[in-house]
Amino acid sequence: MALRALVVGGTSGVGFGIACRLASENSASMVTIGGRTKPQNIPHPNIDFRPLDATSMKQIKQYTDAFKSSLQSQSQTLDLLVMSQGTMTMAGRTETPEGIDSKMALHYYGKQLLIRELLPAMSDDAKVVIVYDAVYGNPDKMVWEDLGLKTHFSLSNAANHCMVMNDAMVQYFAARQKGDGAEEGARRHFVHAWPGGVNTGLWRDLPIYMKPVGWAALQVFGVSPEKCATRLLAGTTRARLRG
Repeated sequence: MALRALVVGGTSGVGFGIACRLASENSASMVTIGGRTKPQNIPHPNIDFRPLDATSMKQIKQYTDAFKSSLQSQSQTLDLLVMSQGTMTMAGRTETPEGIDSKMALHYYGKQLLIRELLPAMSDDAKVVIVYDAVYGNPDKMVWEDLGLKTHFSLSNAANHCMVMNDAMVQYFAARQKGDGAEEGARRHFVHAWPGGVNTGLWRDLPIYMKPVGWAALQVFGVSPEKCATRLLAGTTRARLRG
């Protein structure tokens, strides 16, 4: 079946693997990649690139407005939204001009804004896939009075907050499909998936003394982005079939 898909963070790694997999499965599908840097080699003519700084909420809002207008002009809806944007930097709190830590902007805040803004343009059975970590989040370690970690920032706190908040967000949007005010006929699916060890370029964000270790570990234990993409898409399909 031909799909209209948007893959944010699809410029390399898992996201790029998913975009290529979708494009290769059906030449009638149209896949848009959103990210900072255009991939050097886009192997399929039904993939297009639209630049996006996914740490900026202002840019995301402008991006989604333009994307929705494009869909509307072509009488299309969005069938699949994949968000794989992320970083492995060990830097401390690094605020964007909007006052959000850049890592948390990538891993959570930008994702919730993308979903919120694009939801009205989605098909009734659309799928939303967050590629992050649905395994290790611990609500007991949340700093509830400081969700943005303005005064309680650490790398472990930031990672845990984003894991837990992504889990909660997926459950919230999924519950809306059944609760009061649910759209008639809507059967959208929201998935938070942990990809496991994947041999991507994220190790380049590590400090120089950790890069050889990160690279070696991914070479030994990581699966290819293409294999991970296949598994994630298959898992998403199984989740949809289970309802």
